[in-house]
Amino acid sequence: MRLLKISFRACSACRLIGLLSVFYILAGSMSARAAEMPLVRANYAAISGAFAPLWIATEKGLFTKHGLNVDLRYIAPATATQALLAKNLDIINPGGEIVEAGLNGEPVVFIAGILNRAVMSIYAKPEINSMADLKGKVLGVTVPGATTDFAARVLLQQSGLAPRKDVKLLYLRGIPEILAGINQGNAVAGIFTAPTTLKARAAGLKELVNVTEKNIPMIHAALATTRDYLKTHRDPTQRFLRAYLEGIKIALTDPEFTKQMIGKYTKTTDPKDLESSYQAFLPAWERLPIVPAAAVQTMLNFASHAGAKAAKPESLIDNSVLTEIDKSGFVDKLYK
Repeated sequence: MRLLKISFRACSACRLIGLLSVFYILAGSMSARAAEMPLVRANYAAISGAFAPLWIATEKGLFTKHGLNVDLRYIAPATATQALLAKNLDIINPGGEIVEAGLNGEPVVFIAGILNRAVMSIYAKPEINSMADLKGKVLGVTVPGATTDFAARVLLQQSGLAPRKDVKLLYLRGIPEILAGINQGNAVAGIFTAPTTLKARAAGLKELVNVTEKNIPMIHAALATTRDYLKTHRDPTQRFLRAYLEGIKIALTDPEFTKQMIGKYTKTTDPKDLESSYQAFLPAWERLPIVPAAAVQTMLNFASHAGAKAAKPESLIDNSVLTEIDKSGFVDKLYK
């Protein structure tokens, strides 16, 4: 009987060793495969549901499926642009500083949109009933050159108000800080994105303008690289964009998984917040996110660079990789 127990234990140990051996072999094989695949270093620039397609591509293994080892990290846009120019990142989500870099002669180009229009709203204190009521008052935005900054300038101009002259723009760093600034009396209104819009309502603010419904062409978020990288790494760029397009498809067709990803990366658990984020960005995700010249032109219109007025938006765009992917029938097959 004792011999049987020893034999049983020995067999169990053998099976465990065998299973561990298989695990380490598979893990080693996967690591070796990842090491063999081209590395693409990329970023997402905000803790925002806008980037769900990229998070989905990571979590679903879509980059690996398309033969890439992608290192995707949260890096602020200005830092990402500097890293791109220093060749420490390959494909980035930049802010307005990428336009300034291009105007300074750097070979930077947008290669795909994430959001080709402003997806946000202006919320204000109850006594503010129109944009005209903002004259002589303070509007909270995030940072100079950010989407909130561009959107504020466009909306103020459309309302016959001069930014800074008629309405002071108060730069408060982040969306939560804008809400805090209004609550503290430092501003009477601010630009918000989901899900902070829900918190703005809960704080007694009212929606003054739904910027999304204005359909203002603008680079709210996009993917960019350098012409040099595009020339020398066209195949990895195409693979990256194919995985990204698959991520968009899942974002458009699988709301529950997409909300899971938004929750994971934004550390949000409230179902209302997750639903608000998803519904806010859903209409703006495009099957084929070609970068429109009009969206870049909006950025040029408000760029401080002396050469901005004479610049052509097409000089900062290269949609050729996306166009090639589309012509191959890849996008059509995704939605069949």
